[in-house]
Amino acid sequence: MKKLLAFLLACCLLLPVMAALAEEEDPLSKFAIRSGRRSDHRVAITVDDAFDLAFVWKIRDLFDELGVVGTFFPIGKMFSEEDRAEWIKLLDNGNEIGSHNMGHYRMGDSNPWDIISALGRFQEQLDRTLGFHYQVQSFRPPYGNISDANGKTNKFRGAVQTFGYQHVILWDVSQTEAKKAIHQVQNGSILLYHSRLKDYQCLQELIPQLLDQGYQLVTVSDLLGFGDNETGDVLYTYHREDYEKK
Repeated sequence: MKKLLAFLLACCLLLPVMAALAEEEDPLSKFAIRSGRRSDHRVAITVDDAFDLAFVWKIRDLFDELGVVGTFFPIGKMFSEEDRAEWIKLLDNGNEIGSHNMGHYRMGDSNPWDIISALGRFQEQLDRTLGFHYQVQSFRPPYGNISDANGKTNKFRGAVQTFGYQHVILWDVSQTEAKKAIHQVQNGSILLYHSRLKDYQCLQELIPQLLDQGYQLVTVSDLLGFGDNETGDVLYTYHREDYEKK
């Protein structure tokens, strides 16, 4: 009996370790992803919103100057064909564009078809802006909001996955003081920034420190193993009936 109790106690003690190992081996096991594998000395810097396009281009050029890449999550309303050359330059520099919805509002309580429509219209507007199809692979909801007023995520998750995203991308570091941020970064970290002055200034200081510590700065798709974003000549057009069949 004592041996059985000892065995059961040992199993209980091992459960947190086993759970941590499972998460380490497969960060994609969760719908909401906050980081990549902790064994990989790589991180992903992400830039949200694009409310101030001047700072989007400044951050893009800073990445290029320092030889790193990142993932930009603009809202769809910020896309315009007159900025086509700037967005194409962002992609040509090796960066990635992810979806941040059409507008900046909490999506957790939205009607599922409104969510699917918003994601479709984002892809449609992006393609129209670029002049070619660019398959978005990463989605980050505004405010990281994925639950309704009751704390449930089923409705939101179902809509997002019906559209085609299996995960939403959150973050584990959101700090605009470089000296604090550098101490929060771990292997696999996803860092959250925005297109504004204080974030740009933080990145000017933080990125060289990350490089000095041997971190490789990659896109979210690279960090999580999504592969390259596919491109094509046929522009995406949203049709609700395409998703009603799923």
